[in-house]
Amino acid sequence: MTAAPQRTCIGCRKVRPKAVLVRLVRGADGRVRVDNGGRAEGRGAYVCPDPGCLGKALHAGRLGHAFKRPCEPPASGAAAILNGRVVNDKARR
Repeated sequence: MTAAPQRTCIGCRKVRPKAVLVRLVRGADGRVRVDNGGRAEGRGAYVCPDPGCLGKALHAGRLGHAFKRPCEPPASGAAAILNGRVVNDKARR
């Protein structure tokens, strides 16, 4: 049996299963958005669905380092990302 994929949260730096993290993607225009399906084009970074981790991760320095390029944090902010994740998790069930 193969172990579940693991990813590191860019907020707290803890390694967690990929399925419990929120994927952020940097598009060609430099804007960061949430990738709910996990298949969007662009470089991805993962963050815990926790307000503290999201707050740390949404600073431009952390995002820029994760994406290896300058980027613009999502305009929606941490609360909207969490709300979207909760809605999507309910839809999957």
